[in-house]
Amino acid sequence: MSSNMNEETFADTFGGPEAKAQAADPSTLDRIQAGFEDASRRIKDKLGDSWQDVRTLYQMAFDKNFQMDKKVKIIVIAALAYLVSPIDLLPRRVYGVLGFGDDVAVVLLALKYARPEIERYRRFKAGEGESTAQTSC
Repeated sequence: MSSNMNEETFADTFGGPEAKAQAADPSTLDRIQAGFEDASRRIKDKLGDSWQDVRTLYQMAFDKNFQMDKKVKIIVIAALAYLVSPIDLLPRRVYGVLGFGDDVAVVLLALKYARPEIERYRRFKAGEGESTAQTSC
């Protein structure tokens, strides 16, 4: 993952046609659910205060009562799928601890991109928000 990847480039990469197809594939959600706890244990300490936001990303991706912006949902699912995927730009078996860098970068960019939806989801869970997305693709 390039160190100069900005939010727009990230959205183009993780929100493109391949990501849309991946997000629509039920097996992607199954893989995320099966691998999230293990993957999250590996990077939890590297995310610091952002860890709770990652949990919120995961929860809102699977909450059938919450409808988020479609593009944000695609990006969130693609980022979570990358997190649980054994295929990385920086393989851990080659780069050791540095191999978590690409996972952390993808997750942090997804958090930044999804920030408005994360806050809306938290209000929704607290009973203050509505279940429909305020924007659409």
